[in-house]
Amino acid sequence: MQHELNRLKPLLHPGDLVLRNGTDATSQATRRFNRRDTSFSHCGIIDVADDTVWVYHAIGGSYNPGQTLKKELLDSFSKPGETDRIAVYRYALARKEQELLMTTVQEHYKNGLPFDLFFNFDTDDRMYCSEFVFKCVNKSMHGRLSPVILRQRPPVYISIDDLFLNEWTSPVKKINYKALQ
Repeated sequence: MQHELNRLKPLLHPGDLVLRNGTDATSQATRRFNRRDTSFSHCGIIDVADDTVWVYHAIGGSYNPGQTLKKELLDSFSKPGETDRIAVYRYALARKEQELLMTTVQEHYKNGLPFDLFFNFDTDDRMYCSEFVFKCVNKSMHGRLSPVILRQRPPVYISIDDLFLNEWTSPVKKINYKALQ
């Protein structure tokens, strides 16, 4: 399994969307909020620095006692046993958009963006995982992702599958740990 992760890393770019499916009860419950594809329970944004792959993601609870935006190694984010599958998608971003995305993500991290325990999409002072990804990417794309929100009836929320089942993403790679065993 580590071999597959190592083969994935050279394919990754800053700003890629990374998805995972956790194997715990919280992940099972989270998948139910997806609208069409229940394969994934959590998401984040990739950064690559000095050949090291990082994931920025908004997570709360016992997974993140600090309750602020987390930055962790891809290997830890997608740990086999705790995760049974991952996928990476790429947004169609121009270079300047990719730079704005990463600047926005890093600013949220530097400012200690709190996790939103109430999953309120209407606030920007705290965010849940898919909201964090959506708002950062949408800002960098100058609002081109907004139609995802405009199609919804209240209460508005961003599901994980909203992030990759749209015309602006393309798959990079999927890894199913169960199939590798």
